[in-house]
Amino acid sequence: MEAKQIQVELENLHYWDARVLSLDAHYFGDEVTIVFEDSDGNIKLSFTGCSKITVTTNPEDRISPIRKLTIPQIPYFIQDIEVEDILVNNHNLLSCKILMPPMNIEVNCNLINIAKAK
Repeated sequence: MEAKQIQVELENLHYWDARVLSLDAHYFGDEVTIVFEDSDGNIKLSFTGCSKITVTTNPEDRISPIRKLTIPQIPYFIQDIEVEDILVNNHNLLSCKILMPPMNIEVNCNLINIAKAK
């Protein structure tokens, strides 16, 4: 049930075509944060208790260092976010799949928090 509530909250943000500003992992992948643009500021998605983090992109996207890109040059725009409840080794988790071509992300975690970025 938690996944459905998070999904509704995300869809109410009208995130479609929002530019992704950052993707960070901390504490050996226990915490993952994605920040994206919103008409009222920026939105921060925080994933905690992560047990799976998959980032897939094209090798061509890594020829030039991403760190040198300015915000208008960042090529990642969110097209879809799907959140679902899953069971892994008898643990109830959340699975979040984010489509932001040319990158796709999948995160399995204990908690997803949505907040205004500071």
